[in-house]
Amino acid sequence: MGNVLIHDTTMRDGEQMPGVVFSFEEKLLLAEKFIDFGVDIIDIMPTVSKTEFRLTKKLTGLYPGRVSASCRLKKEDVDITIQSSADRITLFTPLSDIHLKRKLRISREENLGRSEEMIDYARAHGLEVDFAAEDSTRADIDYLLSFIKSVENKVNVFFIADTLGCLTPKTTFDFVSKIKNNSACNIGLHVHNDFGLATANALEGIRAGADVFSGTFTGIGERAGNTPIEEVCIALKFLQDMKMNVKYEKLTEICRLVEEFSGVSLQRHKPIVGANVFSHESGIHVDGVMKNPETYEYFDPVFVGQKRRLLIGKHSGKSLLRYVLKGYVQEDKIGEILERIKSVSEDGILTAENEFVTSRNTGHHQKVLGAV
Repeated sequence: MGNVLIHDTTMRDGEQMPGVVFSFEEKLLLAEKFIDFGVDIIDIMPTVSKTEFRLTKKLTGLYPGRVSASCRLKKEDVDITIQSSADRITLFTPLSDIHLKRKLRISREENLGRSEEMIDYARAHGLEVDFAAEDSTRADIDYLLSFIKSVENKVNVFFIADTLGCLTPKTTFDFVSKIKNNSACNIGLHVHNDFGLATANALEGIRAGADVFSGTFTGIGERAGNTPIEEVCIALKFLQDMKMNVKYEKLTEICRLVEEFSGVSLQRHKPIVGANVFSHESGIHVDGVMKNPETYEYFDPVFVGQKRRLLIGKHSGKSLLRYVLKGYVQEDKIGEILERIKSVSEDGILTAENEFVTSRNTGHHQKVLGAV
């Protein structure tokens, strides 16, 4: 399993999440952060508005070859993309019969003909072409394979899309394997999260040989959202031993920025970047973490730009209190104080928390007292 490229669609598919609108300036800053992190391709759509058109031109100038303009199979849309100074385009069309018959109302043959025509047109104007097949996973597999065979020598990446997130990890692995074994071009994987399987499916698709995975930071996007880039990158690193050429320590900063600009609050228990991921209150857990963080943390929070928090509350034990109050109270008072803490916590009165930054290498605990 070799290295895999990251196709970021936070500013295109991510912004299609109801209620999310990024400003021009916010997208410029996000793009800068994404590129600095190590994203390989940024997906935008210049036909959406004049602002997106202007953005495409600006970003292409800043990051040549790193920005791809998504575009329907319409000549007027391709012309707008050409006028935007884009150097890369992602043409897209559905491949499932339900979309072809009930949405586009065209035949499979017409769909392929239109695709080949627009691919040739874009290439003739100097654009590097990627292709995305919407609803690939519900398409007839023979049609999908023959479609890829017809265009594989003209496109750089062919994205297969699990538009409704309806595959399982096993079926994703089998699906991607079959396509990789029967295709000559690079294969990209675009997965949605309708059944909560986006991360698992992306990992299995990559294990099966996908060359590119598409996702969004924090997982925002249509309906239940897209593959969360931060989850896939960390899972690849620690669970599949694939080190990517990215700055992992930037993940929390980027996700919090997406949270701020999108207005979509992160769950506190959101994997990797959530506020609670490295927070410990239970006495058993805190005692273990204070002795060795690896007891309840797979990796150091600093690795993703997070910090560890040891909290005092209803489920606290004596270890943390003993450390916090050392030199201030007698040992025989610790139990009494703990019972008082549990009591006021159950009454909803307790608002103070104690946070500790712990170095895994030295085991040193730096006390940081604060209130929330």
